[in-house]
Amino acid sequence: MKVITLGLLFLIVAANPVIAQSPQYAGDPLTLGAGARALSMGGAYVALSSDATAIYWNPAGLGQSHRREIHIQHAEQFGGTINHDVAAFSLPFAKGGVGLSIVRAGIDEIALTTLEDVNRPLGPDNRPIVTEIVGTTNYVFRLAYGKQLTEKWRLGTGFKIIRRNLHLGVGNGVGLDLGVLYLPTSALRLGATLYDLTKTRIAFPNGITDRISPSLLIGSAINHTVPGGHLTLGLSTRFNDKKSKAEKTRSIQLGAEYRIHQHTAFRLGYREGHFTAGAGLQLRRFGVDLAFLEHDQLDNTYRISATLFF
Repeated sequence: MKVITLGLLFLIVAANPVIAQSPQYAGDPLTLGAGARALSMGGAYVALSSDATAIYWNPAGLGQSHRREIHIQHAEQFGGTINHDVAAFSLPFAKGGVGLSIVRAGIDEIALTTLEDVNRPLGPDNRPIVTEIVGTTNYVFRLAYGKQLTEKWRLGTGFKIIRRNLHLGVGNGVGLDLGVLYLPTSALRLGATLYDLTKTRIAFPNGITDRISPSLLIGSAINHTVPGGHLTLGLSTRFNDKKSKAEKTRSIQLGAEYRIHQHTAFRLGYREGHFTAGAGLQLRRFGVDLAFLEHDQLDNTYRISATLFF
């Protein structure tokens, strides 16, 4: 049942032309985030991102990066039902930076079933049988640019190409994101990202179309020096994060990080009713982060990411 439920999130948008033209579910596979640090802080990362994952969270963060980075992530989403992989590269330059990334989110081996006799009701002598094994994959290629406008303001933009491989066909589309960072003090950060500014359109064969509605992610972060290290608190909310007509169009993310001597970090978070946690170790040229997301209905998520600085 878990595999079928999650598979429907990927398949339903192409199962019917009427549904496919609705923006309610089309963007769901693109909201998994990037980076174990971000997940372990509940996804409250839009104001914090200044590393290679800023390509996803807030392209304005590339305007504050200081080192070249290669970021690799693998996640066993919801007990391994969804494989979620990210590879990102960021390159800083004077008062700005650029980034490239590729994301793969896919479900393999989804079993399609039917009754032994479709003309009779389900029962002990008329059981479901597997008719076909299918899979679904989303690829997202991103190119992002961030620039430092003033000492306090950063602005960024991201261009993405989406390739959605579903059972009923392959769809392609392009989208545009905009991000901004405001640093009023050395301790306070404010950030916002507008995703799918142009209402991203994904075109499938036979005239079927997905459209991803724009959504706004806004947040803040505060840094404090505390005994033994530094404490970072993050808060963010996403508007128009619609899952169904009956649910709210706003979600909340909270996160906290305690970093000891800039090398070791421990993190906790809250994301849409679910608990997150994780830890990280950062050396001079290498860092690794682990994250955990609990989910009592769809099973837990485990994410690991590694970053090379050069």
